[in-house]
Amino acid sequence: LIAISPLVSSFVITKIPSRCTARSLASTDAKLETFDGTKGIKASIINEAAEFMMGSFWGVTDGNAGLMAEQTSDLDGRFGEILGKRKLFSSLIVAKSGSTGDDVAGIVGVEVALLDVTTKNILNYKQSDQKLMGAIASLGPKQRRQYKDASIEELVSELPDLAGKYEAVAVLANLAVAPSARGSGLGKTLCVAVERIVSGEWNMNRILLNLEQ
Repeated sequence: LIAISPLVSSFVITKIPSRCTARSLASTDAKLETFDGTKGIKASIINEAAEFMMGSFWGVTDGNAGLMAEQTSDLDGRFGEILGKRKLFSSLIVAKSGSTGDDVAGIVGVEVALLDVTTKNILNYKQSDQKLMGAIASLGPKQRRQYKDASIEELVSELPDLAGKYEAVAVLANLAVAPSARGSGLGKTLCVAVERIVSGEWNMNRILLNLEQ
């Protein structure tokens, strides 16, 4: 698997094993950097990731201002800087290689979104955030204080507007590897890094992968 589109409707569920192993980073000559989208990632990193997606995912090397703007907006909406902190987790992992270690060789994003348990459709990050914030806003002041430090899973399973209708899930998107790094095991290394974040930091036990139809 070389690349996964973030804007599709079908998905595959993968269970996270209790122990994950990855090929040594030495085999890919790449260093991974993880950026916390929950707190917001600065614009320079978002722009760098968008430029990489243009060439390595979309195959555009001669410039396309419209597509670049759309790709940048998509990444910024899910990982970029905002006032405060996102309620839904998100992370962007960037692999860099080259003689100076500054050349992007691959990226992958992962985020928490809402899955409609009836239709099996995944709401995109913006829709999920709006749905969650709307459910919190519908509570009275005392109830809002009660859920101040609640986990995402607790909010989705207990808030009246969400309980029984939605499920919080981790979704992998924006997986892309540079042509020069394909076949090196970098894609697997990126996916294992995602598994560690989802299971180790977010305490979730499965990941949904969006696939192009």
